[in-house]
Amino acid sequence: MFRCIVAAAGLCAASMLAQAQFVGDLVLEPAGCTQTGKCRIKNKLRFTDSNKLVWETYDSESTDGATIPPIFQPIVGKPFEESFLKAAIIHDHYCVRHVRTWRATHRVFYEGLIDQGVPQSKAKLMYYAVYLGGPKWVTLIPGTACGGNCVKSFTASDGKPVIRYREADYATVTSASELAALEQELQANPEGISLEDLEKRAQLKRPDDFYYRNGDQVRMKNLAVAE
Repeated sequence: MFRCIVAAAGLCAASMLAQAQFVGDLVLEPAGCTQTGKCRIKNKLRFTDSNKLVWETYDSESTDGATIPPIFQPIVGKPFEESFLKAAIIHDHYCVRHVRTWRATHRVFYEGLIDQGVPQSKAKLMYYAVYLGGPKWVTLIPGTACGGNCVKSFTASDGKPVIRYREADYATVTSASELAALEQELQANPEGISLEDLEKRAQLKRPDDFYYRNGDQVRMKNLAVAE
């Protein structure tokens, strides 16, 4: 019975992922830009995830391909590899703008990879890498009540929410040997390791990490800390 439940859950997840899809062709300009690493997206790139949430870039947006440190490229691939370029562009767009949570942004990267035909083992490897070492951010909100009509969020001088942010730090938290070992494990049994399992592995490597310990919003008692 338990195996049947697990199998049914797996089929349900696969069905949801099958509904996630990109719309539109990816055209990079100018010609030959992948050689210099400085490209523009000719048209908007649009992705609908498994929850029917739409993720979209701008037309004429700049891209330097996927953010892959050179040490990991023999395992993962080059920045402009076609199979994961769309997913990387969507991912980078939202990593910079912080309008969605970092967890949702990294998860949609995985869904985009699967939609583009990246094998599940490689997609999970790349998901682990971004969950462990990719950018992270939270919105800071007050920790004390401020009255019935006030907005319970810090704002900077420009009126925008205050975001605490950390740049990607792949090379400092993982190694090529770790990713190579995980790659072999995933290739042997891609279904046996879930995304949640990979998230737990990442958290074990950084047990005191601020972003893992907190949700998408963090209550701060001292406004000066946020500013």
